Amino acid sequence: MQIALFLIMGIIMGMLFPIQASISARLSSYSTTPLTASFIAFSLGSVILLIINLIVNPRGISVGIDFSYPWYVFIGGAITGIGFHVANIILFSKLGASVTTVITVTGQMIVGILIDHFGWFGVPAYHISSTRIIGTIIMILAISLVQPKKKKDLTQGLESKKKDSKSIWIIMGVLAGFLPPLQTAINGKLRVATDSLLGATFISFFVGAIILLILILITKRRLEIPLYDAQKKRIPVWVYMAGIFGIFIVTGNIVLLPALGSVLTTMIFLLGQMIMAVIIDQFGIFNLQKRKIDSRRIAALVLTIIGIIFVKFI
Repeated sequence: MQIALFLIMGIIMGMLFPIQASISARLSSYSTTPLTASFIAFSLGSVILLIINLIVNPRGISVGIDFSYPWYVFIGGAITGIGFHVANIILFSKLGASVTTVITVTGQMIVGILIDHFGWFGVPAYHISSTRIIGTIIMILAISLVQPKKKKDLTQGLESKKKDSKSIWIIMGVLAGFLPPLQTAINGKLRVATDSLLGATFISFFVGAIILLILILITKRRLEIPLYDAQKKRIPVWVYMAGIFGIFIVTGNIVLLPALGSVLTTMIFLLGQMIMAVIIDQFGIFNLQKRKIDSRRIAALVLTIIGIIFVKFI
């Protein structure tokens, strides 16, 4: 019964990610750098989490912190999260959306297996088995199947090859995929160091906001918060709300990792993303173009569920 609740929770957390990404993309369209949207999300999340911590458990962000833990425990989650975001921006321009998604998911699966097998960051050990490997391969195939094969991606890949070796960018993409599981595992360790789930989430958001602010000041020299669109109309308030969804996503992953392991947490999270992506496309949520569900997406969802069954139940 408990495992079912964790699985449902993971799917819900995954479903929140496309919503957060869509809102952030909308805000990015108004700003001079995509880092601004991330900074606003992290800052809003930090403020909300600070208030909640002060009300519920102020020790989690003050005297309750055990600073004997290594430094990476306190900043590693934020660095890996931001690193994955920046890497995606670069890789999308070099390889295109489809290739980038497939290779980063492959990286997530690889490092997830390693984290589980060796029990890194205090994660309960789940040793490598043939069924877990099969389930992981099925998951990667599902992600590959659902990605649109556009000529634009191929063109971008060929253009980048003129200046850089495509194989190098693919390797970089796989390495970038290592970051999300590491982020979740490190934040899980941070939860232990703070003895507080909310405290760990706050520190992750707060450190992330500081790092993003530094990056913006280095690249743009100043911070500009967009308030109006190109027609001088006020930007809707909901466009700034991506950080709220981020709170649930980060917190949820910290809770799920000890219970499900790195690989299964990633797979359940990706399943939720795929489900919500289908819903967004089907109904054209966030003023996006409507796209009807096709057989390829249904097959991808079925394959993902089969992969999860192999990893957890066989």
